[in-house]
Amino acid sequence: MGTRILDFRFGLVDLEGVIFNQGILYRREFGRFLQHRYHISAKEALLFYQAHEALPLEIKFVRLLAQHGCPPEEATKAATAFQATVAASRPVVSEGARELLETLLSREAQLFALSETESQVAEGKLEEAELTNLFRQVIGTERAPRGRGQISLCRESVGLPLEVFAAQSFVLAGSPEDVTAARELGFYCIGIAHVFPETALKAHGAQEVYRHVAHLSLQIRQG
Repeated sequence: MGTRILDFRFGLVDLEGVIFNQGILYRREFGRFLQHRYHISAKEALLFYQAHEALPLEIKFVRLLAQHGCPPEEATKAATAFQATVAASRPVVSEGARELLETLLSREAQLFALSETESQVAEGKLEEAELTNLFRQVIGTERAPRGRGQISLCRESVGLPLEVFAAQSFVLAGSPEDVTAARELGFYCIGIAHVFPETALKAHGAQEVYRHVAHLSLQIRQG
């Protein structure tokens, strides 16, 4: 499979879902969290997570907690607390991510980081991972909501009509929701399956899908 990523002038990149490997963090923290908070065996929780990887996070909590007698409303609290735990964890930089970003910059692409946290938090994680100065902008949730909101803010910052900006841009996404938002706005979308299965990203319209960002980086080097 070839890639069109080098054809574009602008790149919109899901920070947590692509550059940082949330899949590693989710699998690492899921068992610890459930054992500490609900006294569920970490091994049982991890096996459950792996068996139901395609499910949204809150549904994972609904099903597993129900097996231990917890009401459905507890799952919402658990998912929120778990995401806060992951957000506070040291970021795990995806293998191949740094090389990918540097290759794109060497081709004079302008990159935007789209974050599921506030910009200041995202910028701190980029600094911690020694990935600063690689993005034109870091757009967090206090500036615009995920999906259409953050994508539209990128477009506004370069002063192009949406159709023109979309034609010159790719979106590197890690979740089905982000793939859907990008495709509905007319962007070329590449899915990275760190957290969600490749089939889920393809089903939502991603034109290219890679199991890991390292596979995309390798594809570029071989192209």
